[in-house]
Amino acid sequence: MRLAVRLSLGAVLATGLWAGEWSAPVEATDRSGTALVTCRARLAGGHLVVELHAKAGWHVYAMDNERRAKEALAGRMSLGVEESTDVVVEEGLRIAGPWLQTEPKDFSQPELRWYSYGFEGVAVLAAPVERTGGETGKVSVRAQACDAASCIRVDADLAVPLAGQGVDAFSTAGLIQVRR
Repeated sequence: MRLAVRLSLGAVLATGLWAGEWSAPVEATDRSGTALVTCRARLAGGHLVVELHAKAGWHVYAMDNERRAKEALAGRMSLGVEESTDVVVEEGLRIAGPWLQTEPKDFSQPELRWYSYGFEGVAVLAAPVERTGGETGKVSVRAQACDAASCIRVDADLAVPLAGQGVDAFSTAGLIQVRR
């Protein structure tokens, strides 16, 4: 069973967790308004850095989930392939190199020929970028998040501050290249 999702801008900037030059966080919620996944983004070290935080018991799929599933299936039929996470830069920035992501966890159930890969807790997606102008970059995150019983759609439109940002150090250590 899939749940409809509503997104709202988080008002947690006052807490240390969301401090700094991150975009305002956007939450994917269930019908009762409980945040299940929170997204935010910033510029750091010449990279656009997107952070996804899934509530305990929930996970979000990798940027290359569909490719990984097709490789694992090796031409066999499947019950379905979960949607890969996608990040689209719409204004203020241009992607200038390959996407990187946290190493995905394997959620597959080979006995069912169902293969999926993704992230629990906090995941980082990053790509080198060039600025194209303006004080704010528009970034959209489209994803699917699931728990053991249901899935929700994540549609997060983020306004990333650009003015004077991006000079902070950023290490890509621990991230792997996305292969689509």
